[in-house]
Amino acid sequence: MERTILTTIIITGPPGVGKTTLVRKICSNLRDKGHILRGFYTEEVRSEGIGQRIGFDVVTLDGKHGILSRENPIDKLRRPKVGKYSVFIQDFEDLTLPLLANKDSRPEPELLVIDEVGKMELLSKRFESAVGDLLRKKRPLVVTIPEKSSLSLVEQIRKTSGSILYQVTKSNRNTLSTEITDLITMSLLVTK
Repeated sequence: MERTILTTIIITGPPGVGKTTLVRKICSNLRDKGHILRGFYTEEVRSEGIGQRIGFDVVTLDGKHGILSRENPIDKLRRPKVGKYSVFIQDFEDLTLPLLANKDSRPEPELLVIDEVGKMELLSKRFESAVGDLLRKKRPLVVTIPEKSSLSLVEQIRKTSGSILYQVTKSNRNTLSTEITDLITMSLLVTK
């Protein structure tokens, strides 16, 4: 019987359940163990005062920020929209694509982190292509996806051989970071 090597950790769950917080904890745990990671996560941007969500930023694991979307962009340029949010595709690509392509002088990461592959991110065909390439090359990934989606790349990720899917809930979100970190450390996903 052929053994499947684990290459992809998939994290899913409803909006607001804590997927990004979980990803950040996993990254922190792995870095504490000396692993080399590269990638990004998304975070909500809230207005000052009442704290209403006005968009999302993309943040690299080394702390660089870029705009992913805004409710009412100040520059008033026409951009593709997802719901009430205008998506800043060029800003998103400029920040994320170099991370996925590893076209700089930094060491090759042991693990790529992509939070998330959803409607906004997939407005970038270049991003969609880059993630597809990573899946084909069996690059070690931690990736978050929407719980419910008919996007073809999201479905492809769900069906990736060598993957394990974690459903995040309010009852398990605080214990999953240790479980996933241990799995990554003990499996062939990260070799160190």
